[in-house]
Amino acid sequence: MSFVLNNEKQPHEVTILPENVYHSYLGEYFLGQTEIISFGEGYDGWGSLVNPVDSKVNMFLNAYTITNYSIESLTAEAWLSSILPGRGKTSPYFAAGNQAIIPPPMPKVEIENASLVSGKPKGGTYAFVRRAEPLVTLTKHDFQGMFILPPGSSFSLFFLSPGKRQVYARVAFGWWEEKA
Repeated sequence: MSFVLNNEKQPHEVTILPENVYHSYLGEYFLGQTEIISFGEGYDGWGSLVNPVDSKVNMFLNAYTITNYSIESLTAEAWLSSILPGRGKTSPYFAAGNQAIIPPPMPKVEIENASLVSGKPKGGTYAFVRRAEPLVTLTKHDFQGMFILPPGSSFSLFFLSPGKRQVYARVAFGWWEEKA
């Protein structure tokens, strides 16, 4: 028995990457975290991934975590593109996923947080609520870019005061950016 090749093309090698890995390879994937967020005693707090109006990119949310440093359960409301109370502080804690690119890419999207604020989010969309048990990190990484936020929008986790005690949390995000 013999096989004859009739100038048929050989198959090409194909590598299938998850979308977030592909964007990391391109230098478009970023991760970062807020500073410690304090809330309680009737005051709330929040952490947010903010896509500035002039960014010229769409932001694709891939993951977030909530680290609860307290001995009480925490409640966080997720809000899309709302106006949050208080004045946000921009976090310096971020990095490009692909550190092999020199110099590393810089994100257009910013991470902000605020502590001990009064008032509730205004406008935007209330998306869902999460509970973080005491002294744990709640990880949600199954979004795979399903929240696509254009320039001038945000994804925020708004922490409700648990009562009389002051508590502490930190939020981390993973996202990629593509030209709008």
